Amino acid sequence: MEGETGVEAMSESATLQQWTGEPRLPEVIHHHYGIKLKEARPVGGVLRLKTDQGTYGLKRVHEREELRWKLLRELAEHISETEWIRIPSPVLTRHQGITVAGRRRKYVLLPWIEGEVKDLRNGNRWAQVARVLARFHSASKGFSPSIRSRGLSHTGKWEPIWQDLTQQVHMFKLAADLSAEPEPVDHLWLRQCSYIEGMLETALRYLQKMGGDEVVRSTRGGGEACHCNLHRRNLIWGNGDEVHLIDWNRLILDVRSRELARFLLYAYGRTGSLEPITAILKAYQETAPLEEAEYGLIYAQLLFPHRLLRSLSRIYREQKIPSHLAEGHLSSTLGQEEKKEGLLREFPEWIQREFNVSIPRVDWLRK
Repeated sequence: MEGETGVEAMSESATLQQWTGEPRLPEVIHHHYGIKLKEARPVGGVLRLKTDQGTYGLKRVHEREELRWKLLRELAEHISETEWIRIPSPVLTRHQGITVAGRRRKYVLLPWIEGEVKDLRNGNRWAQVARVLARFHSASKGFSPSIRSRGLSHTGKWEPIWQDLTQQVHMFKLAADLSAEPEPVDHLWLRQCSYIEGMLETALRYLQKMGGDEVVRSTRGGGEACHCNLHRRNLIWGNGDEVHLIDWNRLILDVRSRELARFLLYAYGRTGSLEPITAILKAYQETAPLEEAEYGLIYAQLLFPHRLLRSLSRIYREQKIPSHLAEGHLSSTLGQEEKKEGLLREFPEWIQREFNVSIPRVDWLRK
């Protein structure tokens, strides 16, 4: 590294190897990008790199994520043609590649965004984020990527995806039921599976009552892409309370009602109140008004137990949760599902009251 002694350079490389497992990361960066590393430190799950050409973030690319980063590059180019918003675009290598391979992992290089993480419960921050989200969705209108991947495109495919996930739940139930030596998590899951199967059926029937995937496709005019991982640590606040969306490795193609449902659920989970939900939807519609059908699609998404299915998949299919931690992990997720019942009970009446829009109720949730 230019300007450093040999001992300092060796020390820096040794520290990088300790963080990443990569013995020659500075050389890899220089070879692929033509930039010289001056300093590196971990920040929020990425490496913040100071180089001779500015500051960047180096993020690990997990298995099967590469197509998402290519999709992000195309989406960023599409959005750059508007004046709505800017999103971080992966830096291309000297040979126009999106990712680079170290000895142990792949990486993507991103522009560094200066700012800080803030508590969304203070001030008017829920509304500020909602306006940024509305600008992002609006800027994604008309986006048609060259990349074709079933796993990245969910628009108008909610019914088959939800049906497939329902089948997975049946398989998880079978796996727990037939286990020769049941673990505590298996007993917990078997006690709760009837409730979850009921929620899956309720969500799918509600979507079909709304008009199913035909109605989903009819709302594509509101936007074509979703960040799909919005929480306070993926929101960077810059000068003048400007908000930047970061960490795009869950980007998918889908309509905005999916994203809004997830963000509303996050806000409710953080506060237990409808107040931030009111702020979010009102601020969002200052920029991008919703169609009446979209309120029902938001509710269908709220009904579907996405978080719980993700937890079950990590436990039974991916086996990423150690057996001694699995029961606590599932119990925590079940608690989150139960907590959202308050939102599910109140949402239809609240929508009617706040926005004068009538959506179907779920009778058993009103009892």
